[in-house]
Amino acid sequence: MKVILSLLLLAAPLLARPNVVLLLIDDLGRQDIGVHGSTFHDTPNIDRLGKEGLVFENAYCAHPRCVPSRYGIFSGRLPARDGVPGFEGRKHTLAPERVTFAEVMRDAGYVTGYIGKWHLGKEGGGPDTQGFSDSRIAGAAGGPNSYFYPFHLTPDGKHKENEVFPVVDGKEGEYLNDRLTDEAVDFLKENRERPFLLVLAHYAVHTPFQAPEGMVDQARKRLNGDPEGGKWKDPDFKDSDGATDKTVQNNPVYAAMVKSMDDSVGRVLDTLEELELSGNTLVLMTSDHGGLSTRGGSSGRPLATTNLPYRHGKGWLYDGGLRVPMIVKWPGVVKPGTTKAATLGTDHYATVLEAVGLKADPGEAVDSVSYLPLLKGESMERGPMFFHSPRGRPQSTGDRNASAVIDGRWKLFQNHGSGQLELYDLAADPGEAKDLSETYPERAAEMRKLLNDLKQQTGAKEGGRNPFDSDSKSK
Repeated sequence: MKVILSLLLLAAPLLARPNVVLLLIDDLGRQDIGVHGSTFHDTPNIDRLGKEGLVFENAYCAHPRCVPSRYGIFSGRLPARDGVPGFEGRKHTLAPERVTFAEVMRDAGYVTGYIGKWHLGKEGGGPDTQGFSDSRIAGAAGGPNSYFYPFHLTPDGKHKENEVFPVVDGKEGEYLNDRLTDEAVDFLKENRERPFLLVLAHYAVHTPFQAPEGMVDQARKRLNGDPEGGKWKDPDFKDSDGATDKTVQNNPVYAAMVKSMDDSVGRVLDTLEELELSGNTLVLMTSDHGGLSTRGGSSGRPLATTNLPYRHGKGWLYDGGLRVPMIVKWPGVVKPGTTKAATLGTDHYATVLEAVGLKADPGEAVDSVSYLPLLKGESMERGPMFFHSPRGRPQSTGDRNASAVIDGRWKLFQNHGSGQLELYDLAADPGEAKDLSETYPERAAEMRKLLNDLKQQTGAKEGGRNPFDSDSKSK
């Protein structure tokens, strides 16, 4: 049995404690929403959340891929500390002995629900073993075989069932985003009288690219006003760093998936208001990493979006892969606006617990820094943020083995293969176009020492067999 130490409960009555809703969108790029300037993707509900909450301009994920990023969120630990979970092939990437923030909240009297993509453990290692008392449609799969029911079968229905995607009852033609949202609404209604934690983790907007045809048609019409699709069939790619980048947001199927996901956000917000829960609920919306915008030279995979002006996307340790959308709404506590303070994906752990008056064993979430002061309008500056990706996927997304560190405005990127160091001033050059390592050699040396120190502190390892280095295993 797990033992949670150093648990501190505040004196406030249990029923007075705030609810928490975490909306975790898979593969959604920072630039995919209207709040950050997208004019093609239709995200009125997320934009509404942005007007009512605090928008984080410099939110970073813990890793630019699904599994290690989620590991960072739910463990509060840098993935490098534990072999970058998701790359080593063990059964449960979130080890059973790790204590999640859901376990702390459950043991303090919260009802805890998890709906959607888990991707952190196979049978015997699901959300129900990590503190979530109510787990629905959550399995080890990185994505469904089909976004239309039956979700565990490919669209032609001829393939065998996906062993890791949950087999659930449903109706023909049901869209997965809608089904997950129905489950979330049901959870909220069932638990309206108790303090709750709800994680709604959409499989969207991860591949496969599938959406209701009517929504796809609407997206096509938004492309230059051309009902036939406008520019979406035109070339809009460029090659750099041995990869192919998408440079325009014009994928109508992906846009339809984004719109469906945004509709889900709206339904959750509306349900909270209808149940008169909105005033006592902290809502956090974010994604696990940057959008899918690059592919390896020999890959023919379709691409979702562009993260411009940020460099590259999913898989890369450049900012296109690391920056994520993040908005927090908490009436009476959070003043609507924006903050330029940096946050890391591991920081949600400590923040959520502190927000509800709890603390966990400091030996658990060792890399989680609470940003609660920011939510309360106070200033704070986060310490250095360390990123480590020892098994790139050159054939899939084009990225290579690398490490990086961000300290204030400065970022150092290290290519493991060549040993090349690149120094960037993110404040002046957010697109990481100008390497300043030769211009500021002393700063580069300081950042290299910091990077090496963080590698040593976390026990970060480099190299090794990459079981994902093929398109068939690129989820």
